[in-house]
Amino acid sequence: MSRLEFEVKPESLPLFTTVLQSGIEVMTENGVTLGRLLSSFPGFTAEYLAETVQTIFLNGTAIDDLTTPLRGAHPVLALSAAMPGLAGAIFRKNSFHAALRTETKSSSHAPAKEDDLTVTLKLFNSIARDRGEELLYRGVSIQTGHLEGFLAIRPNLLEDIALIRLNDTAIDKADLPRILTTEKKVNLIIKKADD
Repeated sequence: MSRLEFEVKPESLPLFTTVLQSGIEVMTENGVTLGRLLSSFPGFTAEYLAETVQTIFLNGTAIDDLTTPLRGAHPVLALSAAMPGLAGAIFRKNSFHAALRTETKSSSHAPAKEDDLTVTLKLFNSIARDRGEELLYRGVSIQTGHLEGFLAIRPNLLEDIALIRLNDTAIDKADLPRILTTEKKVNLIIKKADD
């Protein structure tokens, strides 16, 4: 996988963290628990998971139990801080209103033969802001279509990119759209231009 690195104006870096809403791909072992996977990311301490991460969706279903194992074909995990209103109250972890959730039948998946599992992780609102900069600095695997769509509706952020490198070679901003259409996914690194 190619490595795509952006050096951006320091003040715009927090705005780039919203790309994490599109989802990043994380390789892990089949059957790993939610808690174990999440605690492997920087800053996702037990305290942060208990106090700040208030809503967890696994394949579109609200989950309260961090000991839930991840299985199946490409599970999607979405994290949010407290959401407003009744919806927020219903989907919040261990909520008194959790009984109002629509029940979905849990399909029992036979364990995959492979030991590895690809999880799509989506981070929303303050979770992306709190933890996104460090994740992006370390590098995340993202589908280029998501990145292309993100930049297409935020042309001002493209202007805030001071330097672009592909596999350690500086490239012109004008070449970025072509690169994003020729690669399926990239290891994206975003850091401040003064780093």
